[in-house]
Amino acid sequence: MLTLAIALLTAAVMSGVATAAVLRQLQHRGVGQSVRDDGPESHLAKADTPTMGGLAIIPTIIVVALLSGHALGLIGVRVYLVIAATVAYALVGLLDDLAKTTSGKPTGWLARYKILAELLVAVLFVAGVIHATGSAGTQWHSTLLWLWAPLGVFVVVGGANAVNLTDGLDGLAAGLTAICATTLAVILHIAGDTEMALVAAVVAGASAGFLWLNAHPAQIFMGDVGSLGLGAAIAAIAVMGRVEWLFALTAAVFVWEALSVIIQVVYFKRTGGKRVFKMAPFHHHLELSGWAEPTVVLRLWLVGAACALLAIIVATGGLQ
Repeated sequence: MLTLAIALLTAAVMSGVATAAVLRQLQHRGVGQSVRDDGPESHLAKADTPTMGGLAIIPTIIVVALLSGHALGLIGVRVYLVIAATVAYALVGLLDDLAKTTSGKPTGWLARYKILAELLVAVLFVAGVIHATGSAGTQWHSTLLWLWAPLGVFVVVGGANAVNLTDGLDGLAAGLTAICATTLAVILHIAGDTEMALVAAVVAGASAGFLWLNAHPAQIFMGDVGSLGLGAAIAAIAVMGRVEWLFALTAAVFVWEALSVIIQVVYFKRTGGKRVFKMAPFHHHLELSGWAEPTVVLRLWLVGAACALLAIIVATGGLQ
């Protein structure tokens, strides 16, 4: 556990320093956030805040995970697969961010193109997981592995987009990711999967370090390159570690944020324009209900922490 704590702290410091460096470059180049004109009025002040801070987070994860993994002898194909999925999703997010910043509009790639790219990466990742698991001599029958494959793809795609949808308030997604990844590190350490526990700790540290400049009032946003990359990272870790159901509990706030969007869209279409929430994702509903942005973030962090604690309790009980 001490090793995980050191990896987390190392990633946090490196991420904080890298974020400051990226922020200076983004300010120099004038790369700013485009804000939805149908969102809360308080968000209009966020226009032109530097975005694509994920360019600091993702490289931090890669460098610290690989260096610490090699130093501790905890490196293998499983780690490389998780990093590859993280990088691939971050690249999808980067292309989306570039489309937004060049057009000056809050929409980038068409949704169908993004989903196709994400599905392709998820399928390749899960195929890699099955091959790596089979090569490791797992007791799972090959047929069972392939039946599990659709769940793995769903978790990766769903997890990445849930974090992406949650990334709408200062510090919200980064803080929840740090909580979720820390919980995964603890659960996987308890289960004896030290490789994935180490990567999860690094993701937690990189997310926490980014908060130094992303906390309210945010000086920089992570952009899709950060949110899609981080979402893919924690989802891929959960899939690789076979803790998908505990991940769903740990990431309950992310899950609810994504569900709120689905509920809103379906209800809107079926009722001819009526809404369940004042605005989706759910954090905007809370804002429009009169909650201040820092209050929404802190309270959702607290809910996330409670769900994380419950997941650890379930994991501990299930392993006894």
